[in-house]
Amino acid sequence: MKKKIESDEIDLLEVIINIWNNKLKIAAIIAIFIIISVGLYFVIKPPLNAKTQILPITIFEDKSYSAYNLFIKSLNKKNNNENNNENLDKIDKIYLLNFFIEELKTKEIIIEAIKRYRLIDQSKFDDENKYSEVVEKYALSLDLLRPVNVDGNKRGETRLNWIIEFKINDKDKYEKALSYIESEINKNIKKYLIENFNITLNNLKLINQFKLEDLELKIKSVKNDYEFETNNRLAFLREQALIARKMNIASNIDIINSTLEVQEFTNSSSVISNSIESTNPYYMRGFNVIEKEIELIESRNNKDAFTKGLLDLEKQKRDLLADKSLERIEELFNSTSIVNDNNFKAASIIYKNTEYETSFSLIKAVLFAGIFGIIFGMFYVLISNAIQQRK
Repeated sequence: MKKKIESDEIDLLEVIINIWNNKLKIAAIIAIFIIISVGLYFVIKPPLNAKTQILPITIFEDKSYSAYNLFIKSLNKKNNNENNNENLDKIDKIYLLNFFIEELKTKEIIIEAIKRYRLIDQSKFDDENKYSEVVEKYALSLDLLRPVNVDGNKRGETRLNWIIEFKINDKDKYEKALSYIESEINKNIKKYLIENFNITLNNLKLINQFKLEDLELKIKSVKNDYEFETNNRLAFLREQALIARKMNIASNIDIINSTLEVQEFTNSSSVISNSIESTNPYYMRGFNVIEKEIELIESRNNKDAFTKGLLDLEKQKRDLLADKSLERIEELFNSTSIVNDNNFKAASIIYKNTEYETSFSLIKAVLFAGIFGIIFGMFYVLISNAIQQRK
């Protein structure tokens, strides 16, 4: 009796013939997959990858800050040696753009824009906390692409400006959200610049006030020193005058004459004068000279002329009172667009020129659906055929 030998080997030719014979079934399955994928594509609407440029202010707008920047350069240089923390900031396109980017990085305004323009539908969430969590996570997915290879000297990608990259579903809502973000950030920067300038300016004025008060105290101090030193001098002179009168020394001429009488004559008159000047006490000048000095000191009408250091202090005070730098820098700041222009911009989001790319195109959807349809159809035909052979 012959045994029937079953083989586990697959006959490829038989498989191919089986697939070919059921090609219409496979084609139908592929068609079904494609129809389903196309339907899902239009129902679900895959997100768009949006890229939007951020442009700094123009060169003409940048030039409008030139007068202010030149003046604060000299002002900061003058104040640098005394207080490095109270310098006014130079305002230019780079400074303003950096502020704008920093504001974007905080994500707070982006979160507000997502909620305001319903980039995420709140009606799909029952829990407010869950909605806020999803919104925050979505806001964090926003990417800021920095400029690269601006001069074009290197190979590879060139990006001249900062780019906002974000995945969105509704173009119209997204552009409105970008417009809102731009407006709010520029308002915040304007507010900050004005407040920061006023705070710094007031601090500088306060510092000048302190300097003035210090100078007043120093002036008062040197005047008091003059009175103290003068009183001490007068006391000394009166004492020396009394001694001179007691010794009946009217002037130092008398001393010279008496010295000539008791000393051996010498042709070196300089020896006599040097000896008298270097060894004789003050009363030896004679009461006439000393009392005259007392009279002159007591009759002074302009004591300031004899006060040491007063002239320099008065000059410093006069220079400080005459300094109009802070008033002028305030006038220059108020003339900039930060203060007098309601449409002030630190930078612009060019949302009207946003580039949109589908993250998953219709062609890809059809292609993948076709591939999965072929695979599924072949398995279906082979399994169906295997089941029928076993019956």
